[in-house]
This record gives sequence, C-alpha cells and structure tokens, in this order.
Amino acid sequence: MSFFNILFGVCKGTEIFLQLFRLSPWKALWHLLLMTMLCTIFITSVKTFPLYKDIDIACDAIAEQFGPIKFTDKGIFPSIAPDNARVVQLTETATVAYIPDLKTTPIPDFDAENNSRGVFWSPGIIAGWYKTDTTEYLLVPLIYAPQKARISARPFQKDAIMSYLKENSSDGNPFRLPVSSVNAAEMKVPVKIYATIITLCLQFIQILFQTLVLTTLFTMIFNLVGSRNFKILKFKNIFVTAIYAGFPAIIIASFFPAFDLPLDFNTVYIFCFAVYFIYIMSRLERDLSGEKPEAPADDDDFM
Repeated sequence: MSFFNILFGVCKGTEIFLQLFRLSPWKALWHLLLMTMLCTIFITSVKTFPLYKDIDIACDAIAEQFGPIKFTDKGIFPSIAPDNARVVQLTETATVAYIPDLKTTPIPDFDAENNSRGVFWSPGIIAGWYKTDTTEYLLVPLIYAPQKARISARPFQKDAIMSYLKENSSDGNPFRLPVSSVNAAEMKVPVKIYATIITLCLQFIQILFQTLVLTTLFTMIFNLVGSRNFKILKFKNIFVTAIYAGFPAIIIASFFPAFDLPLDFNTVYIFCFAVYFIYIMSRLERDLSGEKPEAPADDDDFM
C-alpha cells in the first residue's frame, strides 16, 4: 500500500488496521517521516507568512535606528550613536537592546510592557532572549566568540543576564565576515530564509520526537499488559499499529501551532492519539478474537 492510500485509510476508519499491523516497522517509520515532513511544511508555511511581515518591520527599524552595522577589529557597532545604550522596539513583542559597554553600562529595560523576546547586542556578543515566565529568560548566543561559547538550556533570572553576557563576550570581533558593514534593510531575504529553516527544523524535531516517544510508550504498555488477543501480536505489530494510529492525531494537532490556537501540539496529540489508539486496539481484539494473525508480510525483525 502506498503512503497516501494508508493516510486516507487511517483517517477514514479502522478497517485498514487489520492489514497495517502486518507491515514492516521500517516501512511504518518511513511513512512516519513523510507524515512528519508534510505537517512540518504545513505549520511552517502558515507561521512564516506573518513572521515575514515582522522581519520586514524589524529590519527597517534596525536600519533606521542604528544605521549600517559595522564589523571592526574591536567588535560589532552601529553607525548611529555607537556609544549610546538604547532599546529599540522591533515588533509588538520584540526588542533589540544595544549595550555599548558591558562593564560600565547597566542592563536597559528590555522587557517592558508586552515584550517577550528580543536580542541583546553588545560589540562582543549578540544573543537572543525569550521570556519563559514573569521572572526567567532563555538566552541563545547568536554571534559570539567560539572559545567562550557557553550555551545553557536552563533559564536565567533577570539579574544574572548581564553576567552571562560578560562571560560569553569577546574583546574583539566575534564573527569574521568578508564585509565591513551590513545594512539591515538589505538583509530581509537572508533573514527570512534563515527563519524558515529554523522553524522547519524545530517543528520537524518536535513532531518526530513526540510521536516516537508516545508510540514506543503505548506499545510497551499494550505489549506487557494487553489482553489475550494482544499477546498473540508481536511487539512490532503493535508498534506499527501505534505509528499509523498517530497519523490523524498529528494532522489535528498541527493546526494548533500553525494558527496559534490555545493548546499546544503535544497536548492535542497525546489526547487524540491515546483515544484513537485504544479504540483501534479494542477493535483489533474483537476482530482477532479466536483467530491467530497471519505472519507479517515483511519478515524484518523488530524486537
């Protein structure tokens, strides 16, 4: 069966699962990769169009407030007022905070009002920030000295941000470019391409990781505590069933991050997958009652 025939079948009803559980796990994993990529492209396509508008606004704001960005032996500086610290509003929720000297300049009010993300810019480091709650922030170095790189997954308190920037800052230019200056207004296309790639990769990893973890977990549970008819199925038969049972859940859950709906992908996926998978396994138990399933069409071993 082809991928699209299977996709339409699992979304239309449960009858197809009497054929699917006999397929090879490797074929099921390949179909899962295709399903993940399709939904990732859908989410990225919907999310990046509004993002492109924000990128246009942000690049114009940087060009107007800072002028061309200069790359010198002493660091990365704006052309306009390089010695003046300031915060520039890029979009409704994002700012760029320029700090000319990390040793003497206090951290500016970068997260006033509704701002939840942005960029810290100092001559020796450029780092992105994201507000996780009212008191903690995630920091991601974007341009920094490789020998001083310290990327931390843990959130920072606001009073620890300046220390982090100092520790990772370079005394000179942390990023060698074959140009001496860059105009932000002319960098819209490269920034959009970069943002699209990052969004695509993050969404793909999230969906694939979530589905594999939950699929494996439910497979182990049903393999260990399933009823008599489940126990005559091998681990790989249940695993294949779980993979294909997740397809409708992936489709439904993808609409939530794409359109910024209240619930996140993980919550919707877990609920939809659990309900549908349990229902499918109960149907299989009924249909296989008194019947030992045939040997799988593909004899590739998978536990």
